[in-house]
Amino acid sequence: MERTKLLTGAVIGLFLLNLVTIGFLVLRPGRPGIPGLPGPKGEPAQVIIERLHFDDQQQKKYRLLIREHQHQTRSLNDKSLQLYRQYYGLLASEQPDTAKANQLSSQIAQTQRELAQLNFSHFGQIKALCRPDQQANFTRLVSDLAQLFGRQQRPGRPGMGSGPEGPPEERPPGPPEGDLENMPPRP
Repeated sequence: MERTKLLTGAVIGLFLLNLVTIGFLVLRPGRPGIPGLPGPKGEPAQVIIERLHFDDQQQKKYRLLIREHQHQTRSLNDKSLQLYRQYYGLLASEQPDTAKANQLSSQIAQTQRELAQLNFSHFGQIKALCRPDQQANFTRLVSDLAQLFGRQQRPGRPGMGSGPEGPPEERPPGPPEGDLENMPPRP
Protein backbone atom coordinates (compact mmCIF):
# COMPACT_ATOMS: atom_id res chain seq x y z
CA MET A 1 0.00 0.00 0.00
CA GLU A 2 2.84 2.40 0.88
CA ARG A 3 4.51 1.77 -2.50
CA THR A 4 1.24 2.59 -4.35
CA LYS A 5 0.98 5.95 -2.55
CA LEU A 6 4.59 6.74 -3.42
CA LEU A 7 4.08 5.90 -7.11
CA THR A 8 0.82 7.85 -7.22
CA GLY A 9 2.56 10.89 -5.70
CA ALA A 10 5.40 10.59 -8.22
CA VAL A 11 2.98 10.38 -11.16
CA ILE A 12 1.05 13.43 -9.91
CA GLY A 13 4.31 15.33 -9.39
CA LEU A 14 5.52 14.51 -12.90
CA PHE A 15 2.15 15.49 -14.35
CA LEU A 16 2.31 18.88 -12.60
CA LEU A 17 5.89 19.37 -13.77
CA ASN A 18 4.79 18.68 -17.35
CA LEU A 19 1.98 21.23 -17.04
CA VAL A 20 4.39 23.88 -15.77
CA THR A 21 6.84 23.13 -18.61
CA ILE A 22 4.12 23.30 -21.26
CA GLY A 23 2.79 26.52 -19.73
CA PHE A 24 6.26 28.04 -19.88
CA LEU A 25 6.73 27.07 -23.52
CA VAL A 26 3.32 28.39 -24.56
CA LEU A 27 3.34 31.61 -22.55
CA ARG A 28 6.99 32.65 -22.83
CA PRO A 29 7.64 36.11 -24.32
CA GLY A 30 9.07 36.34 -27.82
CA ARG A 31 7.64 33.08 -29.12
CA PRO A 32 6.50 33.16 -32.77
CA GLY A 33 2.91 34.14 -33.37
CA ILE A 34 0.29 31.89 -34.88
CA PRO A 35 -0.91 33.06 -38.32
CA GLY A 36 -4.38 34.59 -38.17
CA LEU A 37 -4.19 35.36 -34.45
CA PRO A 38 -2.98 38.52 -32.77
CA GLY A 39 0.78 38.47 -32.35
CA PRO A 40 2.60 37.91 -29.08
CA LYS A 41 3.25 40.73 -26.70
CA GLY A 42 6.79 40.98 -28.11
CA GLU A 43 5.51 41.85 -31.60
CA PRO A 44 7.33 44.98 -32.80
CA ALA A 45 4.15 47.03 -33.25
CA GLN A 46 3.00 46.25 -29.72
CA VAL A 47 6.47 46.92 -28.30
CA ILE A 48 6.52 50.34 -29.97
CA ILE A 49 3.01 51.21 -28.75
CA GLU A 50 3.90 50.25 -25.19
CA ARG A 51 7.34 51.84 -25.10
CA LEU A 52 6.13 55.12 -26.60
CA HIS A 53 2.95 55.10 -24.49
CA PHE A 54 0.75 55.87 -27.49
CA ASP A 55 -2.82 56.94 -26.73
CA ASP A 56 -5.78 55.54 -28.71
CA GLN A 57 -5.60 58.22 -31.41
CA GLN A 58 -1.87 57.72 -31.90
CA GLN A 59 -2.38 53.95 -32.07
CA LYS A 60 -4.95 54.35 -34.85
CA LYS A 61 -2.60 56.56 -36.86
CA TYR A 62 0.27 54.20 -36.18
CA ARG A 63 -1.73 51.17 -37.38
CA LEU A 64 -2.41 53.03 -40.66
CA LEU A 65 1.30 53.74 -41.02
CA ILE A 66 2.03 50.05 -40.43
CA ARG A 67 -0.38 48.95 -43.19
CA GLU A 68 1.13 51.38 -45.67
CA HIS A 69 4.67 50.38 -44.68
CA GLN A 70 3.88 46.68 -44.98
CA HIS A 71 2.43 47.18 -48.45
CA GLN A 72 5.49 49.09 -49.63
CA THR A 73 7.85 46.60 -47.97
CA ARG A 74 6.12 43.64 -49.61
CA SER A 75 6.39 45.33 -52.98
CA LEU A 76 10.14 45.88 -52.56
CA ASN A 77 10.64 42.35 -51.24
CA ASP A 78 8.77 40.91 -54.23
CA LYS A 79 10.94 42.98 -56.56
CA SER A 80 14.05 41.79 -54.74
CA LEU A 81 12.93 38.17 -54.95
CA GLN A 82 12.44 38.43 -58.72
CA LEU A 83 15.84 40.07 -59.15
CA TYR A 84 17.53 37.34 -57.11
CA ARG A 85 15.81 34.66 -59.19
CA GLN A 86 17.07 36.26 -62.40
CA TYR A 87 20.52 36.78 -60.89
CA TYR A 88 20.99 33.18 -59.75
CA GLY A 89 19.21 31.94 -62.87
CA LEU A 90 22.20 33.20 -64.86
CA LEU A 91 24.23 30.40 -63.32
CA ALA A 92 22.17 27.83 -65.23
CA SER A 93 23.86 28.79 -68.50
CA GLU A 94 27.24 27.45 -69.57
CA GLN A 95 28.74 30.95 -69.68
CA PRO A 96 26.81 33.34 -67.40
CA ASP A 97 26.39 36.83 -68.83
CA THR A 98 28.62 38.90 -66.53
CA ALA A 99 27.23 42.21 -67.82
CA LYS A 100 23.69 41.06 -66.97
CA ALA A 101 24.94 39.76 -63.60
CA ASN A 102 26.48 43.16 -62.82
CA GLN A 103 23.27 44.92 -63.87
CA LEU A 104 21.12 42.64 -61.68
CA SER A 105 23.55 43.01 -58.77
CA SER A 106 23.20 46.80 -59.01
CA GLN A 107 19.41 46.53 -59.15
CA ILE A 108 19.43 44.28 -56.07
CA ALA A 109 21.60 46.82 -54.24
CA GLN A 110 19.25 49.63 -55.29
CA THR A 111 16.23 47.69 -54.01
CA GLN A 112 17.97 47.13 -50.66
CA ARG A 113 18.81 50.83 -50.49
CA GLU A 114 15.15 51.68 -51.17
CA LEU A 115 14.09 49.31 -48.40
CA ALA A 116 16.49 50.94 -45.93
CA GLN A 117 15.23 54.39 -46.91
CA LEU A 118 11.63 53.23 -46.58
CA ASN A 119 12.29 51.95 -43.05
CA PHE A 120 14.10 55.17 -42.11
CA SER A 121 11.18 57.22 -43.39
CA HIS A 122 8.70 54.98 -41.54
CA PHE A 123 10.44 55.62 -38.23
CA GLY A 124 10.54 59.33 -39.01
CA GLN A 125 6.75 59.17 -39.35
CA ILE A 126 6.52 57.34 -36.02
CA LYS A 127 8.67 60.05 -34.43
CA ALA A 128 6.32 62.68 -35.85
CA LEU A 129 3.40 60.92 -34.09
CA CYS A 130 5.09 61.34 -30.72
CA ARG A 131 4.13 64.18 -28.41
CA PRO A 132 7.00 66.18 -26.84
CA ASP A 133 6.74 64.11 -23.63
CA GLN A 134 7.23 60.91 -25.70
CA GLN A 135 10.33 62.05 -27.60
CA ALA A 136 12.74 60.76 -24.93
CA ASN A 137 11.08 57.33 -25.16
CA PHE A 138 11.47 57.42 -28.93
CA THR A 139 15.18 58.24 -28.59
CA ARG A 140 15.62 55.20 -26.32
CA LEU A 141 13.65 53.08 -28.77
CA VAL A 142 15.92 54.06 -31.66
CA SER A 143 18.87 52.38 -29.97
CA ASP A 144 16.92 49.10 -29.92
CA LEU A 145 15.68 49.13 -33.53
CA ALA A 146 18.19 46.57 -34.76
CA GLN A 147 17.06 44.09 -32.11
CA LEU A 148 13.37 44.69 -32.81
CA PHE A 149 13.50 44.52 -36.59
CA GLY A 150 16.79 42.93 -37.61
CA ARG A 151 15.40 39.42 -37.58
CA GLN A 152 12.48 40.42 -39.81
CA GLN A 153 14.71 41.63 -42.62
CA ARG A 154 16.10 38.14 -43.15
CA PRO A 155 14.39 36.11 -45.83
CA GLY A 156 11.82 33.74 -44.39
CA ARG A 157 11.51 30.08 -45.27
CA PRO A 158 8.37 28.03 -45.81
CA GLY A 159 7.09 26.54 -42.60
CA MET A 160 9.33 28.70 -40.42
CA GLY A 161 6.54 31.02 -39.27
CA SER A 162 7.44 34.35 -40.84
CA GLY A 163 4.92 36.87 -39.61
CA PRO A 164 2.92 39.23 -41.78
CA GLU A 165 5.39 42.05 -41.23
CA GLY A 166 8.37 40.10 -42.54
CA PRO A 167 9.55 39.52 -46.06
CA PRO A 168 7.95 36.91 -48.33
CA GLU A 169 8.39 33.34 -47.19
CA GLU A 170 9.96 32.26 -50.47
CA ARG A 171 13.74 32.17 -50.50
CA PRO A 172 15.55 33.16 -53.68
CA PRO A 173 17.29 30.26 -55.38
CA GLY A 174 20.88 29.98 -54.41
CA PRO A 175 23.16 27.88 -52.29
CA PRO A 176 21.19 25.97 -49.65
CA GLU A 177 21.79 26.76 -46.02
CA GLY A 178 23.30 24.15 -43.76
CA ASP A 179 25.56 21.16 -44.39
CA LEU A 180 26.25 21.13 -48.13
CA GLU A 181 28.10 17.83 -48.25
CA ASN A 182 25.20 15.77 -46.90
CA MET A 183 22.57 17.34 -49.14
CA PRO A 184 21.05 15.17 -51.87
CA PRO A 185 21.66 16.46 -55.41
CA ARG A 186 18.93 18.64 -56.91
CA PRO A 187 16.95 17.15 -59.83
